[in-house]
Amino acid sequence: MNKKITKREIVIFSIISVVFILIPFLSVSNNDTANNVLFETRHFRRMLFENILLLMFFFLNYFLLIPKLYFKRKYIVYTLILIACFFIVYKIPEWSFHLQKMPRKEPPRFDKFRHDGPPPPNFVMWSPKILMFFSLAIISLFIRQNKRYVEMQEQKQLSEIAYLRAQINPHFLFNTLNNIYALTLQKSDFASDAVMKLSKMMRYVVSHSSKDFVPLREDLEYIKNYIKLQQLRLINNNSIVFQINGDVSDIKISPLLLINFIENAFKYGIIDDEYNPIKINISIDNTTLTMLVENTILEDVNLIEEQSGIGLKNTKKRLDVIYANRYQLEVKETSSNYFVRLKLFLND
Repeated sequence: MNKKITKREIVIFSIISVVFILIPFLSVSNNDTANNVLFETRHFRRMLFENILLLMFFFLNYFLLIPKLYFKRKYIVYTLILIACFFIVYKIPEWSFHLQKMPRKEPPRFDKFRHDGPPPPNFVMWSPKILMFFSLAIISLFIRQNKRYVEMQEQKQLSEIAYLRAQINPHFLFNTLNNIYALTLQKSDFASDAVMKLSKMMRYVVSHSSKDFVPLREDLEYIKNYIKLQQLRLINNNSIVFQINGDVSDIKISPLLLINFIENAFKYGIIDDEYNPIKINISIDNTTLTMLVENTILEDVNLIEEQSGIGLKNTKKRLDVIYANRYQLEVKETSSNYFVRLKLFLND
């Protein structure tokens, strides 16, 4: 889990600290403030001491007791330590100022509020202190629980992305190896070139797939190598129409995201047909990327839907996690054609 203090935590800690330091100043009479005897007032000094100890408890509970005891389900030990902290916070100031031999300067009393009867029960005297102490404990627990939930959600997203990438990467390897195998069976002179392009592709997968974002130009270079590798086994050079338009500098993208739609076109579409070419167009307008992929589908439509659906589902999951509310995906299928339009809002 992330142990760094966030800006949100700093703001919350600052507000709580200021409030608890100001409480003693706001609770004293105006006479004491006007006569500059504020710090000579035992009531004020004791309350200020108590609130400083309360703040120390708040940070102790937040950074140590909750993660080390509460989150590890050591509830009995945690409760006992809370009770001990309560008596430390309120008894130490009481003993400290009770033993002081300085003249006692109490806050002014007003006759109309005087109570000549017996003193109130101890429970009534301690109720506000109990309420304040355990309210502070609950607040610190709530903030810490919320931080833990956010960290767990972030970790879950990272794990899900890593899982989806782990599913995708071997897929590229198997496809490209099959292509090279076909070339070797044909004793093609292009086999060595295919091995070189495969090497570049796998180097990219190994070095970049674990990154959150990579330069768009590098991801497009990977796509170019993939398409060139496919072209090595084709007879008709016009059976693939591939275009890139726009400036790709200073733009980043999640790695190996676009290739999934392109790979589906080669895997499940009709290839090597110059009258029904695979069309791939990638255009960049400022920080908006639009990719269009169109191909003629094979006759076994059910097989295509079953197999390509898995890859498309995984790609949508990645889009939902990485580009939530920042992408538009349109998939259309007719009796003879398959069309994909993906729009990404990058660098937002």
